[in-house]
Amino acid sequence: MKIEKELEITLPDSYKLYLTEIQNGGHSDTLHKNEPYYGIYSIEKSISDNIEWQVDLNTDFILTDDLHFGDFYDEEDDYEKHLWRFENDDRYKKSIQEVLDKYQNTFLLSGTLPICEYGSGDFFRIVIKGLNAGQIWAECGIYNASGYYSLNVDILTFYENWLDRQIAIKNKTVPKLLNAYHPELEFGKNKRYKIVD
Repeated sequence: MKIEKELEITLPDSYKLYLTEIQNGGHSDTLHKNEPYYGIYSIEKSISDNIEWQVDLNTDFILTDDLHFGDFYDEEDDYEKHLWRFENDDRYKKSIQEVLDKYQNTFLLSGTLPICEYGSGDFFRIVIKGLNAGQIWAECGIYNASGYYSLNVDILTFYENWLDRQIAIKNKTVPKLLNAYHPELEFGKNKRYKIVD
């Protein structure tokens, strides 16, 4: 692809196939209209967003496993308890702030391109350079301060899983809304995603 020569990068084969055979840009203001969430970005938008965020595309993405911020400060499982401790326990609050100071910045996004917005400041990114090249990751660390999570799938599988879900909703074999832990991981294969009964 021309863009690979211009940027001196190699895009994952599955991503190139998606861009050339399925669609290069399906962004929408309507949730799940034509593609997952608010649509897969065009390659041009992905690159433009990376430039705006000053994300280095030519440096390896360093994560190989999920980076859940709560693991570093013994996060409360119950959100209300977490909020109470954050507001009333200075040590707990300081521990959280230390984690955010260390990990809540764009250096962890190096070697990736944004491909889709989940919503509320979370994004999906595709790894372009590094050991996990081709994988989709949920970036929930910059705004929402929870972490970075591998979906353990490529973009074609991510899209296919979304299609399967839309068909199941249309056929009324699954509910439209699901209550789940880490709902952003729904179209992947990450064990953190769990449906709540």
